[in-house]
Amino acid sequence: MKEDNLSISTLAERMGTARTAVRRILDDRNTSITFRSMSRAAQAVGLKIKLVAEPMSPGELGALAHRLAGNKNSTESARLVAKITDGFYGS
Repeated sequence: MKEDNLSISTLAERMGTARTAVRRILDDRNTSITFRSMSRAAQAVGLKIKLVAEPMSPGELGALAHRLAGNKNSTESARLVAKITDGFYGS
């Protein structure tokens, strides 16, 4: 946006959405943005998004296991177990 000197209003117009939606996309605290929204925003500024799924490395799995071993929160522990399982099996 900076490179092309685009305003939020212009980007919203290009995306066919509201300015509030663009603000949510640009908010670095927003963790619920969809791939479709990211793709539309990228396309509006002339970019393309590629999604690549790769299994985690042994080091990444080890770091997660270390975090799990020291975790006392059952909800967080369950999330870490699921992440380790997904990373191990590459799903």
